[in-house]
Amino acid sequence: MLNLFNRNKKITEELYEHNLELAVKNKTLSLLEKLYQTSILTLTPKEEAKEIADAIRKDLSLELVGLFVFEKETDSLNPLVFSKSERLVRILYKLGFLFHDIAIKDISKREFFKKVVHGREYAITNDLEEVWKELITSEHLRQIKKESHIKTILLYPLIMGNEVFGVLLLGFNRDYETLNAFEKASIKSFINVIALLLDKAYLYKNLQDSYEITKKAYAVEKQAKEELEKLDKIKNQFLAQTQHDLRTPLGIIRDYCDLLMDGTFGKQGKKSKDAIKRIQVVAENKIKDVNNFLDTTQFQLGKKVVLLAPGVALNPILEEVVAGLEFQAKSKGIYLTLENPLALAKGSAGMKEALIIIRADREKLKAALFNVIDNSIKYTPKGGVRVKIEDGDTVKITVSDTGIGIPKEKLQTLFDTAFERGEEAKKTFATGRGIGLYLSSQIIKAHNGKVWAESEGEGKGSVFHIELPINKDSH
Repeated sequence: MLNLFNRNKKITEELYEHNLELAVKNKTLSLLEKLYQTSILTLTPKEEAKEIADAIRKDLSLELVGLFVFEKETDSLNPLVFSKSERLVRILYKLGFLFHDIAIKDISKREFFKKVVHGREYAITNDLEEVWKELITSEHLRQIKKESHIKTILLYPLIMGNEVFGVLLLGFNRDYETLNAFEKASIKSFINVIALLLDKAYLYKNLQDSYEITKKAYAVEKQAKEELEKLDKIKNQFLAQTQHDLRTPLGIIRDYCDLLMDGTFGKQGKKSKDAIKRIQVVAENKIKDVNNFLDTTQFQLGKKVVLLAPGVALNPILEEVVAGLEFQAKSKGIYLTLENPLALAKGSAGMKEALIIIRADREKLKAALFNVIDNSIKYTPKGGVRVKIEDGDTVKITVSDTGIGIPKEKLQTLFDTAFERGEEAKKTFATGRGIGLYLSSQIIKAHNGKVWAESEGEGKGSVFHIELPINKDSH
């Protein structure tokens, strides 16, 4: 009995540790999504830097985020942008400066910055004078630290190729030692992403300037191609690492939950099972979020995501999706029905004829159908969702809901953009990421199919249509 208690205690501690890691990974994923959104925009370096600084400060609850550009010829760091908390802004206005005009010169003679720029290491300090000594008075720095609650300053070098081209400054309202290992690793994980995004912005600016000034497009395009190929390679490496770092703890949590539910570590009470079930649901949803995020990124990078195989039965895929979403629909008090499912019993004479056979990537198509039906459930506060499947020259899947509807001006672009949702959708489901329908449309197009939506307007429900070619040789 004691061994069982100790084993359960150990499992509980491990689950807590993994949940803590998951929370940090989830916050990291959310921040990476925001940073990624800026990468698909055409921004100047300063605009890109501002988007980055604001996203980091808000998501990590920091007091100050600054981005500096290193000028090798003058051995100085020139401020590019700052993002400041409201209380820091108040004290700086009172003191009469906002950091924007304060360049940091003679980096080689300032040990704190020399370590970062020339040593390519990160640096930590609890003393603001190490950063701004001789640039801001000691009295002002004491006031800033006291009233803004900045306790720790972190500096990270921004490296592209073999050169440090800038520095990221983070101002925390707590001591660095109080950050857990996952938080520290999370911070380091997006440093390279920031360098990539700023390098892309500078590359774009340089391309524009070069074209306007010299008109020597060939040389510029050649350089751009080389730089973009490097960027693409680094992005692929980053995505592969992200995939591993995010999926691994989620998979461990899911597996432990399965073991607990199966009674491997002893019989669980109803309350324990309910709690474990909630953890399972969160883990599964986050795994889907990670997969969606990575697939969306691969599509937007022009990578091949879908691998079609012949002889795939569509009916079971649709049944699995609906079965997996029944609990979500019931928990909202709405119905979810599937019309014309596979009706014949396994092994009966007409089994083959009842199946709709297509060429498909089973798991990717399942994810696409899941996203469309899940979208209808999320945005249907009452009534329900009806899924219908029909076959003829093509197979047609219709998802009808009684939900919030779609404004007519949004219908044409509903599937075209990732990370974008309507205002009514945000009110109904605040935590949505805005990638589900975009990703589904890309997957369905890769299946040589098409998807579109119809709606009479807001509050009048929606109908989603999916059309796929049938594998006639196997039908």
